[in-house]
Amino acid sequence: MAVNLNRMYHININVKDLDRSIAFYESLGFHVTALFDMEGELGERNASAFGVPFNPIKAAFLKLGDTPQSMLIDLCQHLDPPTEGTPVQSLHHAGFVRLAFHVENIEEVYQELLNMGVKMLGPLEFMTPPGGTRSGVFAFYDPDGTILEVLTGVEHMAA
Repeated sequence: MAVNLNRMYHININVKDLDRSIAFYESLGFHVTALFDMEGELGERNASAFGVPFNPIKAAFLKLGDTPQSMLIDLCQHLDPPTEGTPVQSLHHAGFVRLAFHVENIEEVYQELLNMGVKMLGPLEFMTPPGGTRSGVFAFYDPDGTILEVLTGVEHMAA
């Protein structure tokens, strides 16, 4: 028997400064749908569900789009102890490595992010994947170093 998962709900990204990260993701087109503190019984039960000691957290849900299926990210700033470490920095690391976004106007988006001073991993590149059409891709870092990817021309791969 297979487990019947419905759909992806959210991606959690731990951040060192919640306000800074909210502003950054809002500049990418996300909007805040909820701000909350994981403390008291809520925080303790949440920690228990993940098998970790209680740690107070400031959090925000941000949505890209306006439909129930729209992408949702969960930004969490751990307070005591504070968020620590750095995200995965190499693309060949096991586990979650990057979060990808589709756009229609990749050259405009690339230039706008450059104008914003966003740190890129490399330049915008164009290629033709097997069975596809010309596609473009580039990657950049969020304020804490999480790798974000932007691509276009790969719609056939999701059909």
